[in-house]
Amino acid sequence: MPKHKEALKTLKIALGQLNAVIKMTEDERYCIDISNQVEATVSLLKKAQRNIIKDHLNHCLIESVKEGKSEEKLEEINNLLKKLI
Repeated sequence: MPKHKEALKTLKIALGQLNAVIKMTEDERYCIDISNQVEATVSLLKKAQRNIIKDHLNHCLIESVKEGKSEEKLEEINNLLKKLI
């Protein structure tokens, strides 16, 4: 399976969801319904991000360790965690 296949699938679903939220907003639908759909879209984006980070850890980081170049990748992960937490 290509590295980011699952994340790409989730991102495409999120894009469809976001387009639906935009349409709901343009149609001036009920605020709580719009908000619920925004939250669902955010959840999909977070899921895609988790998949991409998992792929990074399972592929890029492992390859770096095998090549003896793990410090740079570990620093990347550390910086990412600082942003996320």
